[in-house]
Amino acid sequence: MKVAELRREIRAYSRDKLEHIILEIYKAIPKSLRETKGIDSIINNPDAKPAKTPAPVLRELEEIRWETEEFLSNAYNQYYFAPNSVVPKSKRPRWRFIARRLFKELCEATKNQDDAAAAAELLENLYKMLCYSCSYVLFSGYDTFESVGIRQVEFYQAILDIERKIKPPREFIRNSVLLALGNNLNRYTLWEELLEDMVARLDTVDTKEMAIEICDELRKDAAAGGLRDLKPFSEGRESYRARNFINHLAILGWMCHMALDQTEDAARYFLRVSFGKESGNRLVCAAADD
Repeated sequence: MKVAELRREIRAYSRDKLEHIILEIYKAIPKSLRETKGIDSIINNPDAKPAKTPAPVLRELEEIRWETEEFLSNAYNQYYFAPNSVVPKSKRPRWRFIARRLFKELCEATKNQDDAAAAAELLENLYKMLCYSCSYVLFSGYDTFESVGIRQVEFYQAILDIERKIKPPREFIRNSVLLALGNNLNRYTLWEELLEDMVARLDTVDTKEMAIEICDELRKDAAAGGLRDLKPFSEGRESYRARNFINHLAILGWMCHMALDQTEDAARYFLRVSFGKESGNRLVCAAADD
């Protein structure tokens, strides 16, 4: 209901009805919100002009850094999940509020040019920890991104929007690809969603072509075992992550070619990379190159 509609609705109400409505509304407002909005002050002195809500005080980056690093260390050590003497049992469920607050504070800190790079790095580390917790138990919540109240795609988008402003294009693209494909997903997220968000931020022909070049570089590094945590193909089942990584690089290269309206090149690139020797299947490689 809009304010004008409310005025019309209560205009003919008796004093008793109005008192009843005010009492019910007052009881329904949480105490913290009554204090924040100064509801008691309005009731005690309705003729006074409402006080302006003071702007939130932003903490220094060093203070935020210290808390973020401590939070990450405690999380990786399972101090928010398993019995320990570092994080009291009563405070363990509050990890989600800490994570959400740090996310907001770090996003705000990146608006300061002097703090942008350091804050972005801390934000990345927070994202990676939440991704890690999607496959390994660090908290009691089933889905950590859902528990924090920030979708994984939204978190990734926030990092992209920040780092696009502060990193050179090649560094931004390479880091964005590794951030998307080098971390675990929660149950609601697809690799393709993250890649689509990245391609959407490549707003020039040069950056799209650069992304294709970086895909080629990364897949060669992955196939040779040059990327951390990605095993070379010669190690049997241990090569699954490397093959999965390369298959998604094929999708990313295809997306970039399609964004350049190069449909034939897109199909050829996808076939060559997905079914070529980089992915362990040479059967269609020759056909893709013809």
